[in-house]
Amino acid sequence: MSNQKNHLLVILCGGTGPRLWPLSTTSNPKQFLSILSDKSLLEQTLRRLLHVAPRENIYIVTSNRNINHIKKIANNFIPQNQVIIEPDKKNTALAIYYTLNQFKDLDPNTVISFLPSDHFIHPVDKFKKDLFLVAHIARESLSLVTIGIHPSSPNTSYGYILKNKRFIEKPDKIRALKYIINDALWNSGIYTATLGTYLSEFNQHFPHPTYQKSPSLSFDKAISEKSKNISCLKASFDWSDVGEWGSIFAKSAFDHQKIATVNSQTKYLSQNSHRCLLSSESPDKLIGVVGVNNLAIIDTPNALLVSSLDQSYQVRELVTKIVNTPKLKRFFVDD
Repeated sequence: MSNQKNHLLVILCGGTGPRLWPLSTTSNPKQFLSILSDKSLLEQTLRRLLHVAPRENIYIVTSNRNINHIKKIANNFIPQNQVIIEPDKKNTALAIYYTLNQFKDLDPNTVISFLPSDHFIHPVDKFKKDLFLVAHIARESLSLVTIGIHPSSPNTSYGYILKNKRFIEKPDKIRALKYIINDALWNSGIYTATLGTYLSEFNQHFPHPTYQKSPSLSFDKAISEKSKNISCLKASFDWSDVGEWGSIFAKSAFDHQKIATVNSQTKYLSQNSHRCLLSSESPDKLIGVVGVNNLAIIDTPNALLVSSLDQSYQVRELVTKIVNTPKLKRFFVDD
């Protein structure tokens, strides 16, 4: 089992969750949303990690954006000085590298796990067991260890871990199906290694990055796809990145017509409709659905999304169009 005193847990909390637009925006990103619980995803993550390690071993790394909101949530769980503010928002590779440099005076055998702030994981006891196991593997093998998820569909929003430990980031649907047939796993984005192993991997594949000159890269692109020193443990727990409306619907409770709501204040009536996910932020608004199927209908004071559940991953591309249209940019970049 892992020595908890030498196992640090770092929450990556810099994303904006564009696939969950219009609920998720730059000023109220995905990790602040209460999804599949009355607690925000960030709070759910912090509560879960307190079952794994003492509070003094839990950190958050984020940019200055929304820092007050993050500190307000974190203050109930960890000391304020364990919220690490990176100089700029440049994706997970630089966020991880910057954090590692904050720990450079620690024993190089210290095990560090980096985890997303906005995933659904259940039950906690299986998650805890798996995290202890990857920490043990990381310490004994001096390898970079990730947790793989048994895929339920050829989802193009995930990275894939092939049997030969090769990493493929977000393949098209045909390739994703081929990988699944050949026993590939989804990449959970949960990484564990010793401090020394991380620094060695960066020195080899992404040497001496600086915020001003380095491109914005994910850890998967910068390190995982290049490394030959990776191990993978198949998760025993239930996992979802709840990153798109279709995956949220799959985890939701629904009525006899398979109509589900994102939040408790959503009021609706349905007629001859089936398999829909509904959300309204106004308790005084009623959503009526007639003769429709397989839809996400997400209503906010500023925007309305109507999307096929099966193609809700394409909301990211819609948000890209919004951000690239000056007159519409404020509907996502709203600060």
